[in-house]
Amino acid sequence: MVTEIELKYSLLESNDLTTPRQIQTNISQLLSEHELVFVHQEKQLSNHYFDTVNLTLRKNKIALRTRGTQCLGEAERFEQTIKTSGTIIAGLHQRPEYNVDITDDKPTIALFPDTIWPSNTDLNQLQLKIIELFSTNFTRHTWLVSLADAQIEIAFDCGEVACQGYTHKPRIYEIELELVNGDAQALFLLTKLLFSQLALRPGQLTKAARGYALYHESLALSSDIDNKQTNSCVVVEPIALSMIDLPKKIQLNEAFSQGIEFSLTQLQHSVDGYVETPSLTKLNKISELLVLLRQGFWLFSELLMDDDIMLRNELSYFIRTIHWVDNALYIQSLTSKQSSYQKEMLVNQELITKLQLGKNRYPNESQVLALLHSERFNNLQLDLLSLLLKRNNANTPVNKNSSLLIEFAAKQLTNSTKALNIELAKLQKPQDSSSIELYLTAHSLLIRALLTTSWFSGLFAESGSEIVKRFNMPWLDIKQGISELQSLSLLQQQLVHLPKPEKKLALWLANKSENLITALDQSRAKALTMKPYWP
Repeated sequence: MVTEIELKYSLLESNDLTTPRQIQTNISQLLSEHELVFVHQEKQLSNHYFDTVNLTLRKNKIALRTRGTQCLGEAERFEQTIKTSGTIIAGLHQRPEYNVDITDDKPTIALFPDTIWPSNTDLNQLQLKIIELFSTNFTRHTWLVSLADAQIEIAFDCGEVACQGYTHKPRIYEIELELVNGDAQALFLLTKLLFSQLALRPGQLTKAARGYALYHESLALSSDIDNKQTNSCVVVEPIALSMIDLPKKIQLNEAFSQGIEFSLTQLQHSVDGYVETPSLTKLNKISELLVLLRQGFWLFSELLMDDDIMLRNELSYFIRTIHWVDNALYIQSLTSKQSSYQKEMLVNQELITKLQLGKNRYPNESQVLALLHSERFNNLQLDLLSLLLKRNNANTPVNKNSSLLIEFAAKQLTNSTKALNIELAKLQKPQDSSSIELYLTAHSLLIRALLTTSWFSGLFAESGSEIVKRFNMPWLDIKQGISELQSLSLLQQQLVHLPKPEKKLALWLANKSENLITALDQSRAKALTMKPYWP
């Protein structure tokens, strides 16, 4: 048995510079330029994954695979492997692995150690029940690299996942870096070298996980369900701030680490979602998760070292870089044929054209993809991973008294809500500024309060999340109302640039804004009367 320690990355395929041959050339040249000793090899790998019809192995967190490996001019060799449950932290995979040489691509599970299996497992019966679920077939280029008294294997895989009787075959196009021996820091150093030449993003899903997803898709297609009816309804996941589930009996530094790990994992899943089907809504989710990550650095600022503050500054850089997505979403909502503005025939074509031209000034999908696969963005995520590993490996005694974290969280929730209430209280008194300007000014404080809720609300909602939902509901209504105010404000700004006045639209916008302020005032009044759910 060995423990795999590897980093997985997906490659972006965009042009001739990202073809398999070019990737292979780039890696070899990069290693040579840095005078690193390496041995390159090309293999053909055929992998078959097995389980019972009821997925008995998967339910016990066991993955069974056979692999055929053929190098140029050599006979094919076969090996069977079992991987048991391990950990995945922001693209770093660590899990136990058992390997046994076999004569063909059919597994013989009795060859594995008995300790792998749950107690009372009948291996003979299990052997009879296992079937092949899916396969992965790919060309693998490997570079065994010596670096800083360590050995690391770089693997570039290019191929596909296949499931019998199912025509859809997801593409395999990824890089894996596995620590063969030595210090894990050498793994990170080599990974950063690759960032300088390759368009990568951290991989959360293993090939096996993608294969299981394909297997479930094939089962759905072969069932008696009316697929046309099922697939005709597209479910769009609403944008919502993610809620971090923190255990109560942990120290402050552990709470910080677990919150960062959760947020970083969600961020990487969201990047995968954007790459699969780019949209402004999905990019906005990425922006929100970056802000959620940075909020953790602000909340736990007393724990930070100088390197941690640099990471917070990097998060701020990327938040600023894609902050334009808010305005782009507003413009999209205004120019959509389904918007209330166009349904009521209020927005003329000239205004729509102006708004669309404004949207065209923002980065396009290919530019966003380049940013999400950039060296700088990858370095940020790897540095966050390094921070987590360093904190996780620190010999900190367990604090069984949870009062410190509870008191800290309650104080942060109180401070953020108090600051927001003070800002919103200005709306009850005559001001030089209009209500619209005051609500727009309060938006950033509202976001901070909701982000603090994302970090800490789970510590106080013992009976479930309903108490938190009731408390947050008016605040979320205010957030939605301010977003609509921003849309109206943007539309009003464009009106002044039209060649002739649009009196009907101007009057409608004024009435719409007035009604929206009334609704916001009602939500604000309700929010100010809500009793906190924390002590």
